[in-house]
Amino acid sequence: MTRLARARILHLVVLVAGLVAFGWALFAPVATVRCHDQVMRPGDVCSYASLDGTTKGRTQSYEERVATEKSARPVVGVVGILVAGFGGSLLWSATKRARAGQAA
Repeated sequence: MTRLARARILHLVVLVAGLVAFGWALFAPVATVRCHDQVMRPGDVCSYASLDGTTKGRTQSYEERVATEKSARPVVGVVGILVAGFGGSLLWSATKRARAGQAA
């Protein structure tokens, strides 16, 4: 396999990875929300535990945890599109170079 073929495959992998991230941001269901290995349901509250076992009064509700996950989706979607665009531009550039090399 030539160096250019390996580069094209790598660029295609970057493009697909970006599209997968974008697809996840759009279509993935909300994951099961857990608190200390227990499944949380609407209305549940989770207490944070520090390394020494104290909670220090910090809690997070089921709704807050779901909102946190949902707020990450636009960021992942935008990063996915940027990565896919980068991979696509690298792939296009490599293809253009290959055609120019064949014409010469």
